Amino acid sequence: MRTKIIAFILALAIIVVVLLISRIIMPMNRNASKSTGITKSVLFIGNSFTSVNDLPKTVSEIAHSLGDTVKTDMYAPGGYTLRQDSTDTVALSKIKSKAWDFVVLQEQSELPAVQDSRVSNEVIPYALKLSDNVREASPTASVVFFQTWGYKDGDPEYCKATPTLCDYKSMQDQLSRSYGRMAQQSGGLPSPVGEAWRLTRATHPEIELYQSDGKHPSVEGTYLAAAVFYMTLFQKDVTGASSLNIDPGHAKILRQIAKQIVSGQ
Repeated sequence: MRTKIIAFILALAIIVVVLLISRIIMPMNRNASKSTGITKSVLFIGNSFTSVNDLPKTVSEIAHSLGDTVKTDMYAPGGYTLRQDSTDTVALSKIKSKAWDFVVLQEQSELPAVQDSRVSNEVIPYALKLSDNVREASPTASVVFFQTWGYKDGDPEYCKATPTLCDYKSMQDQLSRSYGRMAQQSGGLPSPVGEAWRLTRATHPEIELYQSDGKHPSVEGTYLAAAVFYMTLFQKDVTGASSLNIDPGHAKILRQIAKQIVSGQ
């Protein structure tokens, strides 16, 4: 009888110890899972295509919903060009302000869509100059080129002088080509937002990516851009991200398109 009592007490003690250990280990495991997220610092330099709807904030919110962190800063005066940025004291001071993981460069919305000869003279030199500034300040940083989208109907006002602006397709073709040149010649990374817009327009025209001016992004357009940026910067699947403040059905489609464009899946 005494032996049974002792055995019972020992068994009970073992159970109590196991429970105590599990209560200690489980929170540790939860904390460990939270700590597996990645943190990146990103400086966005551009203009209103970056600042409208606060693209950097949207990228941060998507990342947060997936357990990652993006610490951002932005310099995006309306209509600014990379040429202006290359001598702008605020832009240059932000580049030098810390060791960035990524610096995103976005050109004025029409300049990369003009003829190749003008892009060679008016765009490429300043993309290269800013890339050099970034690497001098942050040797391990990656320069990312924000491939923007063509205007909804091109820009007919300048069609005669610049045929690549006559319609959406011509404009997008030239934008994609020019941003590809910038990335290739600078050793940077392309963020193919414009191509994600092209696929969305072709396959889901019910999703309105533009504001009423046919140029600037709607909230859905900015969400799509942010999803492309998340995949470009983190090289991780974006399809499980939060829909934030847009229609969940539309958000799901846009995330899948971002994945398809960036990863080919």
